[in-house]
Amino acid sequence: MILSFLNHRPKAKAIKNDMKLPWLELDIKVPTQEILTEFQQVKDQIVKHRSKDSLLNQTHKGWNSLTIHGISPSITTEQEGHHAWTSVADQCPNTKQWIEQNFIINQHTRRIRFMLLEPGGYIMPHKDRDIHKLKEINVAITNPKGCVFRMLERGNIPFEPGKAFILDIANRHMIHNDSDQPRLHIILHTDISDELIERSYENCYYS
Repeated sequence: MILSFLNHRPKAKAIKNDMKLPWLELDIKVPTQEILTEFQQVKDQIVKHRSKDSLLNQTHKGWNSLTIHGISPSITTEQEGHHAWTSVADQCPNTKQWIEQNFIINQHTRRIRFMLLEPGGYIMPHKDRDIHKLKEINVAITNPKGCVFRMLERGNIPFEPGKAFILDIANRHMIHNDSDQPRLHIILHTDISDELIERSYENCYYS
């Protein structure tokens, strides 16, 4: 019976849609220093992200974004319109190349963004959709000690610089950067290969 279980490992569709995983670490290498160096050249273009959100009269603090692929560098929320590489991608060629080498970029690709959370900043509890599935990709470029990404009722996602996860953000979640350093991540709303999903699941649960 054990051998039968091991030989019938789930396929990518089941992993993403049926298993109710809150997150899955992806088996990819992230050139954090190259990406961070390029971000330093464009960081003066970042804009406040979702500054009008509120919960119990409180708003997010220190949450900033810059769009690499989307409608324009300064449009960081989901909106209808033509999505393509922005001028930020032209200024970050190594970042763009890494994205193209590891993810599926096509007509279905939506936003790809730098996300910066300032020291002492926080993102209030919220969820981004209602249907549970692994979908959004979150990559830590920097993740200082004291910075916590918590999925309420599911635990803390073990982010470290260079780690990438595919997430189910139908779960309520919050982030607090309780450090004196900025937290820089990249969030991608695009597809990844079935092979990467299955290999990542294998590494997490069968290694």
